Amino acid sequence: MIRAAVLGGDVSKSRSPAIHRAAFRALGLPGTYEALSVDAAGFDALVAQLRARGFRYLNVTIPHKRAAASLADTRGPEVRASAAANTLLFDPAGRAAAGHSAASHSAGSRSAAGRIRAENTDGAGLLAALADLGVSPRDARLVMVGAGGAAAGALESLTRAGASVTLLARRPAAARALSLRLPARQRARVAVRALGPRTLAAALVDSTALVSAIPAAAWSADALLPLRAIQRDTVVLEMAYGGFTPLAAEVRGRTARYTDGLGMLVHQAARAVELAVGQAPPLAPLFRAARSR
Repeated sequence: MIRAAVLGGDVSKSRSPAIHRAAFRALGLPGTYEALSVDAAGFDALVAQLRARGFRYLNVTIPHKRAAASLADTRGPEVRASAAANTLLFDPAGRAAAGHSAASHSAGSRSAAGRIRAENTDGAGLLAALADLGVSPRDARLVMVGAGGAAAGALESLTRAGASVTLLARRPAAARALSLRLPARQRARVAVRALGPRTLAAALVDSTALVSAIPAAAWSADALLPLRAIQRDTVVLEMAYGGFTPLAAEVRGRTARYTDGLGMLVHQAARAVELAVGQAPPLAPLFRAARSR
C-alpha cells in the first residue's frame, strides 16, 4: 500500500489527490493520497508524523518548498541548485526508523538507513509542459517572472537544457541569489532584471516564451500593460491554475499559445510518482483526472 500526501499552506482545492490516485490506478498499485494544509510552524512535525506512519512520499507546495529541502539528507540536482524541494521520498528503512523516534525529528537523529531524499520535479514538469506547446528549451529565449520556490527548480532545469532565461522579479536580490546557486555554465544563461513594465516589455522582444511563476493575483493592471504588444508566436505558460486569471485575459487573442499550470502539474506529478515507485504512469488518465473538477 502506497501512502502519500501533498502539504501546503492551503491545499483544500488541490488537484494533486485526483492526479496521484489516477496514477496509482493506472499502474495497478493500491494507494491513498491526502491533501493536508499546514502552517510553517507545524510543517516539520507533520512531515515527521507522516514518515512515522509509513508514508512513501510527500509532495510539497507553497510556502514550504525551502523548508522541505532543509529536512533532507540527500538532495537531487534541482534541489541543490535551488534550495527548494517539492517532493520528499522516504525509504522503507527510513520509515521504520522514524516509527521509533518520531518525536525527535532532527537531522542528527536520522540513521544512515533512514534517509529523506528531496527532489524538485517543477523543472521536469515545466519542460514537458513547454514541449506540449511545441517549445524546445535548447537555445530558446525565455522570460520568467518570479523568483520564489516555483521558479527555483524550474530555472535549474531550463538552463541545464540549454535555454537562456531573463529572470524578472520584484526582489532582484532574491533572483540573483537563485542564479548564483547555478553552476557557472548555467549561470551564464541567466540575466536578472527588476520586474517592471519597461523591463518586461524589453525582455519580451523576440522571446520564445513567457513563464509566469507568480500568483495569478500578482499581475496588476500596470504589470499587464506590456503584454498588449506581445508577439503572436510567443508562448505563454502560467504556473497558476484553476481559474481564469488576469494574465490569461490579457494574452488570449494576442498570442496563439497560452496554457495554465495544469499540464505542468500533471507532468511534475508523473515524475514524482516515477521517483517514488520506479514506474512512470501513463499520462492520459492523469490529465483526465486533473480536468475532472
